[in-house]
Amino acid sequence: MNSLKRLSGGFARRLTQTPYHIALCLLALTLTSVAGEVASGEAIEIAKRSLPFVREKGADWIEGRNCASCHQVPAMLWSLGIAARVGLDADRKDLDERFAWSVDWRHWNQTGEKDGVDKVSAGNVDTMIRLLLARDAGAGKDGEWMREFREQLLKNQQKDGSWKAGGQLPSGKRPARETTEVTTMWTLLALNTYGNDGVPPEVKTRAEAFLATAQLGKSTEWFVAKLLLQPDNESLRGELLKQQRPDGGWGWLVDAPSDAFGTGLALYALARSGLPSTAEPVRFAIDFLKTTQQPNGSWAVPSTRANDKDKVIATSTYWGTCWAVIGLLESQKPAAKVTQLR
Repeated sequence: MNSLKRLSGGFARRLTQTPYHIALCLLALTLTSVAGEVASGEAIEIAKRSLPFVREKGADWIEGRNCASCHQVPAMLWSLGIAARVGLDADRKDLDERFAWSVDWRHWNQTGEKDGVDKVSAGNVDTMIRLLLARDAGAGKDGEWMREFREQLLKNQQKDGSWKAGGQLPSGKRPARETTEVTTMWTLLALNTYGNDGVPPEVKTRAEAFLATAQLGKSTEWFVAKLLLQPDNESLRGELLKQQRPDGGWGWLVDAPSDAFGTGLALYALARSGLPSTAEPVRFAIDFLKTTQQPNGSWAVPSTRANDKDKVIATSTYWGTCWAVIGLLESQKPAAKVTQLR
């Protein structure tokens, strides 16, 4: 890519002074096209190497804990769903069965049925929204559960217009208010998957009033969720691109070293905003993920929880690996529009 970049700079200007400049410029365009095709194939191969790890550890979690936690099982379903959509994961029957199990609220915590659906749902907003987004990405099937999810999400909007994060999310390294903002933005995105009737006007108005008072986020996820809600906002896309680190990645926190979690999130949002797969920031991010992938297909990711400091733990490694797969595969979808980098 660096050689192509140089070709488009001063070296290319010198070429135009020769009788052969037209042919050479056409050659440069051909090389750029080929590089784009290579990048696409490489991203898919990197993601493909991760799928056995994603399937195995996801199944172990379900069978060992009997819990569809927001940070583990929906991430598995989302990444395997998008993989199935592009033809990488052939076991569609197993995916559908896992999904059907996961959307049953009785599998959302350790207490089971005795708490009732309202209480369990109130603590599992993040589980519901990630399952909805996983389904939208290609996992699972529609059903009565979708009506129930929408009903519960609308019921659990707070008076200030927000939705409360659950599970381990409130114990994260970022400010508590930011965690609530992120869950609120993801909830709006999940409700948007229902189409025009997903978000009643009064619900959207309250949520937007809450988000209007937000301070600038400290996590890449905050910028990602914001861009996903406003995919045509070039200023937001430019801000996320500016946060790309010299090694090509993003950290889960903006000021942290690059990891697969932050990089996968950023790739996903940039792709959804229309950034083409051949754009240099995408190529750079793919290079980062390629060089940091472990032999078993995963990526070592520091915990997002404050008490864990920067310790790499299994949960964040799994979550980050799933997001790397999601970002890699989403980045290779044909862009909906041509965009210019700022």
